[in-house]
Amino acid sequence: MRDALLRDLNVLKQYQLITMHDARLAPSEYAQNSMAVAVGDFDKVFKKALKQADFVWLIAPETNGVLLELTEHCLKAEAQKSDALLLGCGFDATLTSTSKSLCFEAMQAAQIFTLPVYAGEDLNLPDCYETLLKQNIGQWVAKPEDGAGCDGIRIFDSLDHLKLWVTEDSRYLNYLAQPYQGGVAASFSMLCRDGKAWLLSCNQQHIACDGNQFKLTGITVNGMLTYWQRFETIARKIAKMLPDALGYVGVDVIVDVENNDKIYALEINPRLTTSYIGLHEALNYNPAKLILDCVLNDKFEMPVLARKQVEIQL
Repeated sequence: MRDALLRDLNVLKQYQLITMHDARLAPSEYAQNSMAVAVGDFDKVFKKALKQADFVWLIAPETNGVLLELTEHCLKAEAQKSDALLLGCGFDATLTSTSKSLCFEAMQAAQIFTLPVYAGEDLNLPDCYETLLKQNIGQWVAKPEDGAGCDGIRIFDSLDHLKLWVTEDSRYLNYLAQPYQGGVAASFSMLCRDGKAWLLSCNQQHIACDGNQFKLTGITVNGMLTYWQRFETIARKIAKMLPDALGYVGVDVIVDVENNDKIYALEINPRLTTSYIGLHEALNYNPAKLILDCVLNDKFEMPVLARKQVEIQL
């Protein structure tokens, strides 16, 4: 994602690019300046980088509140007019999207189909546990409250197995449970601004199950074009639900092809997602320019874009 974004920004020939890299790894070849980060020095280097920049574009995971913390730091500095302008979602949109339980509540209120969420600690409550048993749900999924992608997600063949795993090592404090929903794993990429949404692509996700863990193995950008109109409807509902969502947002969904193609929205990612890697080719347009236009131009209008299929292998 980082290098794909830097390549697209380089093509514009409008910006000097500053990025950061783990000191144990090589810097990106696409940045004019890459600041090495030693163990324990991230905050110091990040603050220094902000002082040198006019704009900041975060690429960070929701895990352990990392994306939310960086977003809050950037917004506070921006309010003091001492650091760079954040090219991304506001605090409320990031907080709601980062928390799976808050996201579930928000989507319910916005009348967006989603899957019920049960806090891990609720499984220890006899009444709740008995109620869930009576639903005769075959498979269950455990997810970290603020995880990113497939990281930390596990599938279980019974509620009993889920409960045993969640209660070990106090995992119930950080995990939630959902019924497993079969179907086609998909996602869509969109732009947001002032409660409005513009769809960029409708993607099929290729997910493998290794034991009881999921792994994303690839994405077909625009592999779900037949669902464009329905995905666009969900995108507009999400934009209204998150009025301070700004720029690129990715949404994960499940399409239940065996039950009238019912679509369940699962997660909202207030940041670049893996699908971005294939967008330039899929749109026949520079997506970085598109996102910048959306964020910086209060009279943004979506140009006519291609809808090509592009394969991403991971």
